[in-house]
Amino acid sequence: MSTGQLYHTQGIKDFHHVSHSYFGKHLIWTIKRNSEKFKCNTCMSSEVTATPIGGRKVTGLPMGKLKTSFTVIVHRLKCHNCGAYRMEKLDFLPNQKSHFTKAVARSAVELRNEMTIKAVSEHLDLHWNTVKEIEKVYLKKKYARIDLCEVTAIGIDEVHIGRKGFLTIVRDLTTGAVLFIGDGKSGESLAPFAKRLNSFACQISTVAVDLANSFTAWVKETLPKATIVYDRFHVVKLMNEKLNVVRRKTMNKLEEDEKKILKGKRFTLLKNREDLTESAENDLKEIRQTYSDLGEMSLMKECLRNIYAIAEWEEEARTGFVRWCTLAEETGIAELKTMAKTVRTKFDGIVAFWKNKITSASMEGFNNKIGWLNRQAYGYRDLEYFKFKIFDLPKMKIVKSL
Repeated sequence: MSTGQLYHTQGIKDFHHVSHSYFGKHLIWTIKRNSEKFKCNTCMSSEVTATPIGGRKVTGLPMGKLKTSFTVIVHRLKCHNCGAYRMEKLDFLPNQKSHFTKAVARSAVELRNEMTIKAVSEHLDLHWNTVKEIEKVYLKKKYARIDLCEVTAIGIDEVHIGRKGFLTIVRDLTTGAVLFIGDGKSGESLAPFAKRLNSFACQISTVAVDLANSFTAWVKETLPKATIVYDRFHVVKLMNEKLNVVRRKTMNKLEEDEKKILKGKRFTLLKNREDLTESAENDLKEIRQTYSDLGEMSLMKECLRNIYAIAEWEEEARTGFVRWCTLAEETGIAELKTMAKTVRTKFDGIVAFWKNKITSASMEGFNNKIGWLNRQAYGYRDLEYFKFKIFDLPKMKIVKSL
């Protein structure tokens, strides 16, 4: 292998071929630095004495079907200019402790877009943990500093990641980019993000959050001029939770033979009316006629959804929610009264949706993608690596398992 071939196929320059050998489908090249290319690592002087001290094995890119590695004859250099006595520096390695070339590291990162860690490790003849660390280093450098100067609207939501608990995700609602990932689901998890906001000339005018008080309190303290938006997804989701509570209460009061009408009808009650089949719609009518509280809850849920479907302007929405809260309180159902209280408490944030139509619904879809990412790896032991993968997730291809 010539010096030119070493450079163009493996990214190794200033070395020449000494010998090679085959072990099955494994090709091992012995290479050595060209004598005129030795330089002091300290002062870069060429006036050095090079003493060979042994060979070092380094993994290279595969040559066709052959796994390829190099035995690099390394030298200890004595500089006659500055007096330094150092090991020669191998510039084709990512760092001096690496046992693979820069070309291998670049290939691993590129292949990870299309292949699993296991497949990449087998192709490049590396341990799977080495492939993971290569990608981790790349992602860490890529997302070391995220510019917040042009961000105007952000969404904040928490996602459950199994035994490791919760992560708080902050995304740019305009571009979809992940801006920050915090540990936990409280306002305290956003403290590092608040420090970053102070270091940028941020123009954040809108923040979409769920109905949790922790995120709302953080926004009011950190971004007092920003408009808080509670989108329809979280409002309707909370209403569905209240409806499900009433369903369970009703079930608990019934005798076993009386539960037949409600058994298996949870999603009949929770689904949107337009998504029901003819059979499910008949079941819903029977439930409403038989159980008054469930009937009231189901009708009020549809009324709440209709506000979002019908109201075109902010004032229409205000009128609709005020009327809805009044009707909910008049029913006397505890869950509806609690829901009405929540709507009144969060009134400005709920109605703010009609000012700019900003929604955090995309955050929920992104949470599903995080779940997909976690399932693909059967969970991540390295939480830091998992976070970097989440940062890269908006650009990642989502492939459904067959």
